[in-house]
Amino acid sequence: MRLTFEIEGVVEMDRRLRGIQEEMLDWRPAFSETAKYMQKVFANDVFATEGRAIGVRWTPLSRAYAERKAGKYPGKGILEATGTMRDSFETAYAANYAAIWNTAYYFKYHQSRQPRSKIPRRTMMKLGNTQKQVIQKKFHEEMIKKTRQ
Repeated sequence: MRLTFEIEGVVEMDRRLRGIQEEMLDWRPAFSETAKYMQKVFANDVFATEGRAIGVRWTPLSRAYAERKAGKYPGKGILEATGTMRDSFETAYAANYAAIWNTAYYFKYHQSRQPRSKIPRRTMMKLGNTQKQVIQKKFHEEMIKKTRQ
């Protein structure tokens, strides 16, 4: 952004400010980067840390279920028997939003805040402090790019 204080330069400066305002309506690059980053966090970091990457800690498996699971799916972590849920995060983005969701039909039973009687809530999608900082930085960098053009 360049501001010039000249008598004849007032109209030109006014046009540039309008151009910046229009630039600020399309955040597609920042939303694209953010969606890809969060998809990676949800699909990789959250599962690897059993939720701690987003500031939550998943309830451990019951002893009986852990033993059955170890026999059928050796070496697999919580919520990872087949890897379907971990691999089912999808994204979409546009000028003013990003969306991330999971297509595994049973994802909702683990993420939901509904009262529970059987399976514990194991949050996979949440913004932890680290993710908030990264997202803010991406948008800040995009704003700087837009004002320097």
